[in-house]
Amino acid sequence: MQVDQQLTMQANPERLLDIIGQASIGRVVIPEFQRSFVWSREDIEELLVSLLQGYFIGTFLMLTVRPDPNFSPIRVNDRLIFRTIDGTPFHLVEGLERINPSVDPRRHDDVRLVLDGQQRITSLFYAFYEPPIPLGNTRHPYRFYLRLEPALEGKFEDAVVGVSTADKKRMTKEEELVQNGQAIPFSWMRDPNRFYPWLYQENQFLKKSEERERVQSLYFRLTQFMIPVVTLPRETDKDDVVNIFERINRTGKRLTLFELAAARLYVNLEGISLYSLWREFHRNHAKVAEVIRPESLLKVIALWKGKEPKKGTLLDIIGKLDRKDFERLWEDAARFIVEAYNRMTSINGYGAFRNTLIPYTTMLVPLAVLLETIENQKGGMEMYRKLDKWYWASVFTQRYDSAVDTKAYQDVVQVRRWLMGGEPPEWLTNLSIDSIDVDTDEPRSAIYRGLMCLIVLEGARDFINGQAANLNECQDDHIFPRAKFGKEEKIDSILNRTLISAQSNKIKSDRKPSEYLSLFLQHHGSEERLLETLQSHLISREAYEAMKCDDFQAFIKARRQAFIQKIQEKLRD
Repeated sequence: MQVDQQLTMQANPERLLDIIGQASIGRVVIPEFQRSFVWSREDIEELLVSLLQGYFIGTFLMLTVRPDPNFSPIRVNDRLIFRTIDGTPFHLVEGLERINPSVDPRRHDDVRLVLDGQQRITSLFYAFYEPPIPLGNTRHPYRFYLRLEPALEGKFEDAVVGVSTADKKRMTKEEELVQNGQAIPFSWMRDPNRFYPWLYQENQFLKKSEERERVQSLYFRLTQFMIPVVTLPRETDKDDVVNIFERINRTGKRLTLFELAAARLYVNLEGISLYSLWREFHRNHAKVAEVIRPESLLKVIALWKGKEPKKGTLLDIIGKLDRKDFERLWEDAARFIVEAYNRMTSINGYGAFRNTLIPYTTMLVPLAVLLETIENQKGGMEMYRKLDKWYWASVFTQRYDSAVDTKAYQDVVQVRRWLMGGEPPEWLTNLSIDSIDVDTDEPRSAIYRGLMCLIVLEGARDFINGQAANLNECQDDHIFPRAKFGKEEKIDSILNRTLISAQSNKIKSDRKPSEYLSLFLQHHGSEERLLETLQSHLISREAYEAMKCDDFQAFIKARRQAFIQKIQEKLRD
């Protein structure tokens, strides 16, 4: 059998939610040679938005096989591995065991191996079935909601929201919207017996029949979405399956916004190569290129043109530029996004000295635009003070967790006006410190990263001797060690973590604070000097006293207050 013959087979349309339903009963499964589920919250949100807009999301490639009924599944890395009749190992969609422990693909006469489409299928299973497992590189599960007000206006990027279950305040907000009929969990939309009673009996927010009809049409678009599926013959050789999988994963992907823009520019602007421009940027600014998407520079251009940087408007804008204007704007966008990155990562700026500490890489776009505004206005300290307040307020309110393009556009318009002497944005004026949850234990969250950056800006001096630490060699670690205090509820919270040098960590080891503080005190020579070092980690005198007597709860209370006071300083008028 020739691989090329398989790739040209005809695709037959299938209802997308039927495929997800098959995954929920163990009939659509994942071959073991596939990589793990790695999509982020942002990736899942983007996929759900595409479905609501009716956009093409690619095809699926599957192979129908018979599971081996006599093979006893084995557990590897916390998941069950099954086998086909010909010996190909496979596993269930990730998270399925947690919501349906009795599922057994061997009960089916045949199952469908996903050769292309695993990330999309698993993402939709995650959104519609809510398995209690964390997304990749996070510690907690996420739930996905559709907010009705922006959805009715066609603003789907703003309407689709994923929230960590550990973010109690945001979860409470979304659940209040659900209770008020202003939002619906995507999990409710997989079942018409749950959706229709909600729409026609429970919902009090939708007052007009046309609004209910609009929501129902969105529900139809979502639940009746058809996707082309190529199914390989049952007799396909196992070696050919692997070859096909490798080839698909090299070439079979959806066109990104950047790729669409590159095609349009090549046609409209005398063969200009967006790929060449991006490669040059990547070569000159590799660290910046690691954290932004190529289309970020195009979004800066869109904001300069006074437009919301979404796909349709962005493509329309670049399609109207001549070559000279585009090249100038691209060069300026590159310069200011690098300046934004430098400000965000500098220990004299916002303290994210590692890329993994940047609270929101998406904020580089509006930050670049606002920095250009200040430069053009020859702005002084007052403008930069306002810019800093906007930055920290956005981080600690998790403003860029959703509807990123809309928020960027709103902030550019409103903060620009504020920089010029106008009123500050209403959301900033109404910000309450009490609404900021500093107890997070999720290292990927903006609040966690922002608080760690505050420690960096305080100096984070070496615990051993109080000298400047090499931050690049420091570890994000516990202050009260998990080995001794692992039963405490807040043990992994940012309130119990800081940046500690490898040498200090070796001395600290798994000792209680009262034990290792006496060792650090010897190197400092006095308690006051030691306290100065601890204060560079936002450990106050009250927190220090709690450490001396190993009082975890008193320490957490004191450190929470220290963080809140530092946030208040950043947001002070």
